[in-house]
Amino acid sequence: MAYVIAIPTEKGGLDDVVASRFGRAPTFTIVELDENGEIKSVRVIQNPGYASGSGAGVKAAQAVADAGARYYIGPSPGPNAYAALQHLGIKILGTVVGVPVKEAIDKAKEALLK
Repeated sequence: MAYVIAIPTEKGGLDDVVASRFGRAPTFTIVELDENGEIKSVRVIQNPGYASGSGAGVKAAQAVADAGARYYIGPSPGPNAYAALQHLGIKILGTVVGVPVKEAIDKAKEALLK
């Protein structure tokens, strides 16, 4: 079983930091972990909500779902984004902001591999 996690980021990638906002983050880093918590793949997607006039959180939630993410870790999403993540079956693993992406992945692993 693989775990696919979405993390909002400024530029994307393992060397970036977690963005301070969900819906308006410029990118999402999508990390796939294997059943042992080892990184299988990393890719970066652009966030369609970043420059959106309205509905940024819902657009962001749809983008991470379309990217195959089933888990999320990052800043607390707003109420509409939270509802969209729940509706799309994406589980929120925790709240982190401004930390390195690698640290966010470690926190996600703690939640997933208990």
